[in-house]
Amino acid sequence: MKKENNFNLYSTDEFNAFMEFVKSHGVQMRYSKGQSLNLGKAEVGFVLSGLLGIYYKGTGKFIDHAFYGMPAMEDDKIMSTQPFYCRTESDVIIAKIPIHKIFEISHPDQVYRGVVFSALIYSLIDKLANIYDIRHGGNGYKVVKELIELYLTEIHVTQGLANYILKRTNLSNSYVFKILAALRKNGYIEIKNARLTKIIKPLPDKI
Repeated sequence: MKKENNFNLYSTDEFNAFMEFVKSHGVQMRYSKGQSLNLGKAEVGFVLSGLLGIYYKGTGKFIDHAFYGMPAMEDDKIMSTQPFYCRTESDVIIAKIPIHKIFEISHPDQVYRGVVFSALIYSLIDKLANIYDIRHGGNGYKVVKELIELYLTEIHVTQGLANYILKRTNLSNSYVFKILAALRKNGYIEIKNARLTKIIKPLPDKI
């Protein structure tokens, strides 16, 4: 699991210092697949390792896996307005800490903690919004193209390429298989046993 690389609001040193603070002042918990995080009110959990999936509430479609340091909350007043929910998909380790501890200031140099926490929240919302725009923007091929390129970067992919795309979109089976067949026929991608093994040449903008 790697840290998201586009927060743009703080340095790597500040992020690392913040995560060390979370680890030393929070309570680290391990969760099995399907287990609830059971976070209390005004409590936030930061993802340290494992696979924590993010899903749309309305459709149950998979969005992405949590990045290292991603904050997770389960307060009903906060999450009732959010269109997504989290689900553990393997052993997940999270450091739980009361939110007020993040904003406690006993020294002027600690002001950055609140800034880093706010940046993490911003990054999460921005990331989900960008994914939603891409996958629901009305251009089906653009969605397929983005997910084909993403497929090769996923370390823990277990399903074939077509199922990977269908799990993350509302596209029809016939449309997805038609696009993949055309890309394969024209020498853009290599697929073996339903899995994408290689992008032979840059995918076209239109097909």
